[in-house]
Amino acid sequence: MKRTLVLISLLAALVAVALPAAGGARPQTTAPGYNFKIAVSIKKGGLVVMSRSTAKRGWLAHFVITNRDTKPHRFDVGGLPVKKPIAPGATAKLGSYLESRGAYKVRVDGVVRGYFNVV
Repeated sequence: MKRTLVLISLLAALVAVALPAAGGARPQTTAPGYNFKIAVSIKKGGLVVMSRSTAKRGWLAHFVITNRDTKPHRFDVGGLPVKKPIAPGATAKLGSYLESRGAYKVRVDGVVRGYFNVV
């Protein structure tokens, strides 16, 4: 009888240990990406000022480009261009999923003005 009680106690202890482990063993999914806005100002002569120049892979970036110069400019990041030239005082938007790590050229009118880094 004593042996049976010891066996039942041992079995109950094993079940108690195994149940929480089984409940936590569900498959993990990739966490949703982070959406963030990057304010970009094009100043006189095509100078670029960005609110952020680094982001993590897997994030979704929303570039909001404002032309503060007196003439229109073309803008692109990593070869992804804004479709039309940005008029003086106007704002354009450009979205991108940051899939690959690297340093991407920021260009205004085809001239490299800096880099946007994905880490």
